[in-house]
Amino acid sequence: MTEPTASFFMVVPPGWARLPADVAHREELGTIVRQVIANALPDDLPRDRAEPLRQEMRKRLTATVVEAGDNGATAVYLPVQPVDGFTPPVSVIETEVDDESDEAPEQVIAQILADALPDRRDQDDPGIREVDGGIAARTDTTIRRADPGTELPGLGQDLPVVDDRQVVYTIPVPHRPGRWVVMSFSAISLPDADGQLTDALVSLFDAIMTTFRWTDVPGAEPTTLERRLAELGGAA
Repeated sequence: MTEPTASFFMVVPPGWARLPADVAHREELGTIVRQVIANALPDDLPRDRAEPLRQEMRKRLTATVVEAGDNGATAVYLPVQPVDGFTPPVSVIETEVDDESDEAPEQVIAQILADALPDRRDQDDPGIREVDGGIAARTDTTIRRADPGTELPGLGQDLPVVDDRQVVYTIPVPHRPGRWVVMSFSAISLPDADGQLTDALVSLFDAIMTTFRWTDVPGAEPTTLERRLAELGGAA
């Protein structure tokens, strides 16, 4: 993959952080991780308790983001501050990819949606979306899989223990032919859990994607709304 060139921004909820995953921004990643941990730990926590927590949080956060970067991601978005004591088990992975074919974006999107059809949650949803005035594909699937972060004695390695709700927006970059931005949302839940919470988290992600705006588009001046969103949200 070539260096990221698709400039955009989107607004994320309070308490979320964008963590750069590519190798070129590892120093910035370290700075953000330290800020996240400083905000997460209470000021009155004794040092002998705070330091082990700080080290464990740094290790886990950094490992998660670095692994995503090794797999091609440019950034990972995570909720890093609990709301009413609860931090949802969700993430958004941002990736830029190149399409070496000569197919038009509409053809690529049609193929993506056709490939996803057998596993699509809502057969009545064609999956076509508009993102900042352009066409995009939205797929919504649930994968039941083993959770590598859960230690359950007596369970086989191949026994599925969690549901992973995955919603993916695949978006062609309008001013860079052949370049695509992929935003992949993941929400983990137990198989017998009430699906209303996951549905609400998916709706949150869909709402986030409505704020997605391209920047530095040749020949286009940002609108007043885009300027305001840029002030509120993180730029990629």
